[in-house]
Amino acid sequence: MTDRRANARPEMTEIRRSWTDPPSLYSWDVASGVGGVTDDEVRALRHVREELADAAPGTCGIVRRVGLAGLSGRVYADLGTVATARRDETGAVVWG
Repeated sequence: MTDRRANARPEMTEIRRSWTDPPSLYSWDVASGVGGVTDDEVRALRHVREELADAAPGTCGIVRRVGLAGLSGRVYADLGTVATARRDETGAVVWG
């Protein structure tokens, strides 16, 4: 008997979320006024790091896990802080 998964397309072998599972969303904001929402935590962290690299010393950024609040899909509920960062006096981005 052969294993059908061996011949399956890669996307068919991935674990799939149920329709009832909420998507994982991450908001990222930098005090300079730039921000956004993504479904990829690493991408959110990268956006904050890249924006802080060009920001003035002392500028802060934050990544939060968020979820859709209400039926409109236009409002996000804050589910907790993932990471914070700031640009220090030397120009380095410091996480913590």
